Amino acid sequence: MSEYSIKCVCSIVAVGFLWGATNPLLRLASKERDKNVVPTDNESLLKLIHNFFKAFLNWRFSIPFALNQCGSIMFNALIVHFPVTVVVPCVNAIQFIATVVVGRMMGEHMQSSSMKQKVGMILAVSSIIGMLIYK
Repeated sequence: MSEYSIKCVCSIVAVGFLWGATNPLLRLASKERDKNVVPTDNESLLKLIHNFFKAFLNWRFSIPFALNQCGSIMFNALIVHFPVTVVVPCVNAIQFIATVVVGRMMGEHMQSSSMKQKVGMILAVSSIIGMLIYK
């Protein structure tokens, strides 16, 4: 690879994976939470604070959220040390791939066809490789 170290590439993959892998987990935890919450027209501030802390006490939400935020901290460190024009598109592409893969592993069914997803993933990976090699 041209000027990007293995550390840079591994960091980009780690951030993309942390963000992408936690998306389906957060979505699942939010759906479970929404089933248990009864909507009311006038929610008081106390009720909102109660729901906020209740969400964070649920490990199915708080652990993926904490991992997602670790990815955000790593992302900020990445954009300080490496060009934004490389880091942002690569992390986003890896995030989308990880979201699809982990979502499928969890049994989520996407609306688009499987072939379109595979072609999209191949294009995303090849563009990441091209960007890292030829930039």
